[in-house]
Amino acid sequence: MKLTEHFTLEEFTRSNIASRLRIDNRVPDELMANIQLTANKLELVRKVLGFPIMITSGYRCPLLNARVGGVSTSAHTKGLAVDFHCAYGTPKEICQRLIDTGVQFDKLIQEHNQWVHIGFSLNYNRQIVLTAIKNSGKTVYVNGLV
Repeated sequence: MKLTEHFTLEEFTRSNIASRLRIDNRVPDELMANIQLTANKLELVRKVLGFPIMITSGYRCPLLNARVGGVSTSAHTKGLAVDFHCAYGTPKEICQRLIDTGVQFDKLIQEHNQWVHIGFSLNYNRQIVLTAIKNSGKTVYVNGLV
């Protein structure tokens, strides 16, 4: 199902882990508006970056989210966040570009210098910027881009 010019519902729900564990990761009808909002905002992100975006993790049903170690309040479970890669540059460069160009988001995380997490909100845009790093084997979130 095509959501926008460049994004499909399948991109938001695809998960190797869900397939392997036979987890039904279909988006409930009541969350489709959130998925549509996220897809629309990702179109703006794609335009700013000037390159296609490859979603590596979009919607996660609560069971899948738990299996991948996500927090129970994750925006992924609401259809309001994605993790992605883009040929624009490194995750830090991508984050910096999104900040510099004024893209509106709720939360932007440079994850272990491997991918970008961007979350959106229905009612507000807190513009929280974090960097996820490993410290003694645990993920720690540091304010700003490191």
